[in-house]
Order: sequence, then C-alpha cells, then structure tokens
Amino acid sequence: MSRRPVFSLLVACCLALWPLAVSAQTDAPIGPGAVWQPSGEALTACLGQSAEPAGCLVRVMAETGASPEALDVTKRLDGEGYLQAFRDTGRVDVATVVFPLRANSNEVAYLVNGQPRLVSSELDEDALPLAGNARYAALKKAYPEVLFWPVGEGPRSVETLPDGGQGFVFGYALLNGCHACEVLGQAVVSLDFGPDGRYHGPRLVGVEAAP
Repeated sequence: MSRRPVFSLLVACCLALWPLAVSAQTDAPIGPGAVWQPSGEALTACLGQSAEPAGCLVRVMAETGASPEALDVTKRLDGEGYLQAFRDTGRVDVATVVFPLRANSNEVAYLVNGQPRLVSSELDEDALPLAGNARYAALKKAYPEVLFWPVGEGPRSVETLPDGGQGFVFGYALLNGCHACEVLGQAVVSLDFGPDGRYHGPRLVGVEAAP
C-alpha cells in the first residue's frame, strides 16, 4: 500500500474520532489546557512532504498527544489553526491562534469564551465607518490607494466599558497600496463585549497618522 492512502486513512480516522475526543470539552471554557506547542520540525516536514498539506495539522496533533481541549479549538477552526497562547483577561479572554498554511499573517489574536466562543480580531474594512473619519478622509485624499490591513495588532489594551463589559483595543495598519508598502497610519478599533460576554462588534476609536 502506498504512503498516500495510509496518510489519508490516518487523517480520516482522526477526523472521525474528533467528536468523541472533544464532546466533553465542547461547553467547557477555553483555557491554558488548550494551548499546543508543536514540534516545528515535525510540522514543517509534514507540510513539505505531504500531497495533502491541509491534513498535516490534524496528523501532527494526533501524533504528539495534543489535549482534547487543543483538539476542540482546532475543530472549531475547521482544522486550519491551533491555539498557541492564552491570556486570562476576565469574562472574555485573549488567545493567539496560528494558521500554519497561510502565506501572510499566520498569527491572529482571538477573543475567547464569550458569545460566540471564538471571535477573530480580523476585520473587513466595510465593518467600520472609516469614510466618516476626517483623518482617514485626509489620508485617502493624499493616498488614493490606501489599504486597510485586516489583521489587528494587539490588543493594545483591555478596557472596562461603561456598561461593565470589555473593550479590546487593536491597531489596524493603513498601508500605501500593498502589504509590503509604506505604513501611513493605523485605525484604532475596540472590539466590544457586553458584561454577559456577548460580542457587540467593532467600534472605531480613531485614526492615527504614522509617526
């Protein structure tokens, strides 16, 4: 039997067993136990050698004894990412998720344990009222190709909102036309949660010019 069918069978078995492995964890809060630290060599080798790289994460996690909590997070991320770090910040917490198959922005901050359980800090420009911001309008006039980069830096801070909820403040780069281009400034955005942990969405705090 060739190696490819054996690998495919292994991945299929892992996927089939996921519901059993994580059923007890589905309603449990995400915490430090969900952190997984892979062998960089094993993951790199799998990605470089496999004809089915999308199954590598599942395979390596299964082979290295990842916890049920870690597998649960990866299941929620459609098998594409894993939780690398966790920080307790109160009702809603901060986690770093790694997507090893991405070409850019492999690390993304997630806000976890609220409603919904995982909220990505990645944003679409259309989710923000940038056009109505005077500083952004000035940037847009001076640099017509200004590009909003969807992956935020941070959170810079975690603030207590007037209603008792939490605001996670991120900076989103405003670039001169491309990912590798000049940084013109940042859109400062708070991802807000109510005191019950329910996600209320992004709120534009302001626009900062590059120093």
